[in-house]
Amino acid sequence: MRVLVIGATGYIGAAVVERLAAGGHEVTAYVRPAADGARRVPAAAGERYGDLSDPATLRAALESGDGFDAVVHAGQLTGDRETDLAVAGVPAAAGVRMVYLSGVWVLGAVDGGDEDSPARPIPLVAYRDEVERVVLGGGGSVVRPGVVHGRGAGILVLLRDLAAERGAGVYVSAGGAAPTWPFVHVDDLAELVAAVVERGRAVVYHGVGEEAVPLTDVAEAAARAAGVKEAAEPWPVEEAAQALGTGFAEALALGQRVGAPRTRRELGWAPSRPGVVAELIEGSYA
Repeated sequence: MRVLVIGATGYIGAAVVERLAAGGHEVTAYVRPAADGARRVPAAAGERYGDLSDPATLRAALESGDGFDAVVHAGQLTGDRETDLAVAGVPAAAGVRMVYLSGVWVLGAVDGGDEDSPARPIPLVAYRDEVERVVLGGGGSVVRPGVVHGRGAGILVLLRDLAAERGAGVYVSAGGAAPTWPFVHVDDLAELVAAVVERGRAVVYHGVGEEAVPLTDVAEAAARAAGVKEAAEPWPVEEAAQALGTGFAEALALGQRVGAPRTRRELGWAPSRPGVVAELIEGSYA
């Protein structure tokens, strides 16, 4: 298949490009041009240039060359609702199917959520569910990853650095019991995205390898990775907001238990990479 990948230089997008190319697909990266004119994504067969703040440039990219069979949107939203909704509708208007990477934060606080659970997005992802609906309405697919880890990147870098700075593992807390998070390894997620590109339907899929890992366990593992006291100390969300911003701090304090039953059943997806605690202690963050 000929696949255009938005966000191909990003954490998730780069892994998706590699996996699609390894599967024999012809991958084109949709990126801003480099200042020196050099290729930005060597793993891709080609590049198209544009900017998500201008939906017309995506439309032009899709209309150029021999056309595309699918678009993977692994990029960040611009923060402008109308622009992001317009971008989400461009592939369908061009007759191309989109696979959009959203996230489980659109479900809000949930204990036992699955692919059919109603969206109750937290402020940090306020209108992401609207983007999902545009994609689904155009015949595309939505993939909602849990918190992504692996390859020494992502939110776990922040947790490890906070542990190093504070001398012990920490987790953001809104009070009460420590929250749990759903997690997925970035390489397992890339395999799921490839499966959705190849045979997914116009439905929501969940990229969740571990449904509910206690953040006390994650904080202790982050402390071990940082070489400091192996402990998990709560960081009040009000204090975290001063350092990280209110929206992000509230997201980090969010507790969720989320599964992926339909995704595993329909696509045969079976994540096999190390879990988040093992990855912190023995893997790419150690």
